[in-house]
Amino acid sequence: MKEWFAGLEPRERRLVTGGAIVLLLLLLYVLVWEPVVGAYRDLKADVAEQRQTLAWMQQAAAQIRTLRGSGAGTARGLGGRSLLSVVDQSARQDGLGNYIKRIEPDGSKGVKVWLEGVAFDPMILWLGRLTRSYQVETTLITIEPQGGGRVNARLTLLEPAA
Repeated sequence: MKEWFAGLEPRERRLVTGGAIVLLLLLLYVLVWEPVVGAYRDLKADVAEQRQTLAWMQQAAAQIRTLRGSGAGTARGLGGRSLLSVVDQSARQDGLGNYIKRIEPDGSKGVKVWLEGVAFDPMILWLGRLTRSYQVETTLITIEPQGGGRVNARLTLLEPAA
């Protein structure tokens, strides 16, 4: 390659050198500069999106604090009753009593519930009421569809933290 370059006329050498420099600059632009600028643009767009999400979350948190402070719909806790009795009584009140196959304590603050052939929607509404009214937390739920909107479910519920 050196021999070939040395064999060129001075004018041709300048032309080949200039072409090599232009090619090198073009490669630097395409392989380095453009990807960096593109990544920078993408990051700026991501930051703007994350800021919008943060603003929404802060607004939602303020609404939650307001609702909690208003006292409307606040959870009452278990009212001195055991979680087992609250779960059993609320299930019976919501028409799920016939579907409960077993309820047993799970440690000192938990209850396991087995439901068979229960309609899915009323079961979920019941769990929502337990959470809203008594601050009961559903820690584990296993649902097996049985067809016709009915399911078998195994739930692990925890009483509210003190």
